[in-house]
Amino acid sequence: MEIKDEPSLIKAGKTLMNRLTCGAVLITRGEEGMSLFERDRITHIPTVARHVYDVTGAGDTVIAAFTLAYASGATLREAAIIANHAAGIVVGEVGTAVVTPEKLRQSLSKDS
Repeated sequence: MEIKDEPSLIKAGKTLMNRLTCGAVLITRGEEGMSLFERDRITHIPTVARHVYDVTGAGDTVIAAFTLAYASGATLREAAIIANHAAGIVVGEVGTAVVTPEKLRQSLSKDS
């Protein structure tokens, strides 16, 4: 599905949830952040990346950070916010980058 605007984004998210019969879908939207679709709400999470130098590994970082946060007890929304911050860190580095706990804490504290 091509996502070109808010209505097509919402259609894509709802379609995926219905076809996959799942309780939530997270769609990354590049420089526009990500959107978390749950049965009863949609949460748009704006990007926190200040400078984008290299997007290598950003998607993998989102998946890993989201999964770790959720498996550790975060809500879906909290996990998505953590993943968004992790992605913001890696795209600010040239080449593949690692998100350290300290960098993640610093990024999250700026958002508080």
